[in-house]
Amino acid sequence: MPKLTDEQQAARRTHILDAAERCFSQHGFHRSTMQMICKEAGISAGALYVYFPSKETLIEGLTERDRQEIMARFAGARGGKFMDVVEAILRGCILAQPQEKACLCIEIGSEATRNPAIAAAMHRFDSSIRGSLRQLIEQAVALGQIAPVAPLDDVVLGMAMIGDGLFWRRAVDPGFDAERALPHIMSMVATLVRPLETSSSDTPVSSEIAP
Repeated sequence: MPKLTDEQQAARRTHILDAAERCFSQHGFHRSTMQMICKEAGISAGALYVYFPSKETLIEGLTERDRQEIMARFAGARGGKFMDVVEAILRGCILAQPQEKACLCIEIGSEATRNPAIAAAMHRFDSSIRGSLRQLIEQAVALGQIAPVAPLDDVVLGMAMIGDGLFWRRAVDPGFDAERALPHIMSMVATLVRPLETSSSDTPVSSEIAP
């Protein structure tokens, strides 16, 4: 059998992760089996175990993929107006996601309280998000866009908690109206960062962060 190229291996990993995400979303982490994931992906058990030897490593892969996607959104937001950037990231990363995605994120978080491997993956994810959010706030302060009401660590924590709450509401409330809620969410963010008059050095938000 010919050896797969790096691109083919990356595509295979993505295909397997997509299948695992569907299984976990439909059946939950514990009721999903590696056999079910093999069937969903249309591959043999041997092919699956080459890339992911356990359900834990599949969750780690999904978490890392989400982390990289969100980091790309933050990177594309550099130089934009702070409140516009925050709204775009909230839309793209939380509000525009299907409900089953939010449900899976909540389940992974719950599993992290019992499983050290998943807890470590979640810690890496959370640390990256908070670090990028801190950089975004520092940049906005330097541009004269905002004047946070509390120490930076507290503001980052507050904004992270807003995001956590949105994930929970998105997961448990099928009638949640994101568009109706968004102006109120942004008002909560504004109480933490106190938006100022925009700086002449502001540049438009990159289209890369659009949902």
